[in-house]
Amino acid sequence: MEEIFSLLGFIVLVAILMIIDLRVGKTQHHVMTLKSAAWWSIFWIATGIIFGFSLLIWGHHIHSIHSLEDLSLIIQKHRHMINISGLSFDDALKLYRQNLTLEYFTGYFLEKSLSLDNIFVWLLVFMSFKVPEKYYKDILFWGIVGAVVFRFIFIFGLSSIISSFEWVLYIFAGILLYTGISMFFRKKDNEEKEKEKYKNHFLVKWFSKYRHFYPDYDRGFIFRKGGVVFVTGSLLVLCIIEFTDIIFAVDSIPAIFAITADPFIIYFSNIFAILGLRALFFLIYHGLRSLYYLNYGLGALLTLMAVKIIAKDWLHEIGFTNTHSLLLVLSIIAITIIASLLKKKNSKIKVNVEKQ
Repeated sequence: MEEIFSLLGFIVLVAILMIIDLRVGKTQHHVMTLKSAAWWSIFWIATGIIFGFSLLIWGHHIHSIHSLEDLSLIIQKHRHMINISGLSFDDALKLYRQNLTLEYFTGYFLEKSLSLDNIFVWLLVFMSFKVPEKYYKDILFWGIVGAVVFRFIFIFGLSSIISSFEWVLYIFAGILLYTGISMFFRKKDNEEKEKEKYKNHFLVKWFSKYRHFYPDYDRGFIFRKGGVVFVTGSLLVLCIIEFTDIIFAVDSIPAIFAITADPFIIYFSNIFAILGLRALFFLIYHGLRSLYYLNYGLGALLTLMAVKIIAKDWLHEIGFTNTHSLLLVLSIIAITIIASLLKKKNSKIKVNVEKQ
């Protein structure tokens, strides 16, 4: 019962945060400015970090742990990489909460970095359908609401399957390994090719056959006229954004199962990672600073998670912990950003030299 209250409390917290985001967003310009996007990005990241540290205090309440026996069962069930043998209940609980916090932050930063791919795809979707800028915010808001719901279904459903059939993890490890390696060799398609790809999307073709389809964006998502309900271009774009999020979740969510099998920690880290995507989208949209080595960084992260699943027992034997996982994830993110910035700087220098 305590688990249900913990989950409901978290859902209420997320709902309050999203209502604040929506109400504040309504009082601002239709297009989020660079300054506003930067402040909102800082707010969401700070919120995610504060929540992570709060697990050091109340983390044990998630699964109603009241004794060493309860704690041992939870550690075994969710395959936490800690040993509480010989510890008192208070010391074991402290170690458990510290481990939860590490798992949360590793999952959070992993999801945050993988979500960059979502943002670039969303930008291509908006460009390909020529969506006016003033409609970006509302479409993205409801897109993220949908992502919160779909992730809940996906994570807890997948967790139930893995609890019964642990070998399913190795299938996902194979998917992650294939996706990670393929990203090293993925070529950047030109803009026209990307636009053509989205025009041929099966959702576009399906909507085009619907006779009550209103292709413009100035009437919300649906509207009634003459007793007939019409769906709009905004709803079409929203559906495509939701569809792409589900596709990306197939890669990103199994990656977190390499860190922890606790569905609550996976869901918490996932949701806080995606809550700030709307602000991050506008930050990248205004900055126009796509990371040159993004594919390599994401490929390395996915490959690392695949190896962690496959070699889990061996890594545990050599003393590999969630602290090492967190450090590796942060290192890959840092190297990707720094290398991309250096590449951009060198390209500018080269262009200036050639002009001279």
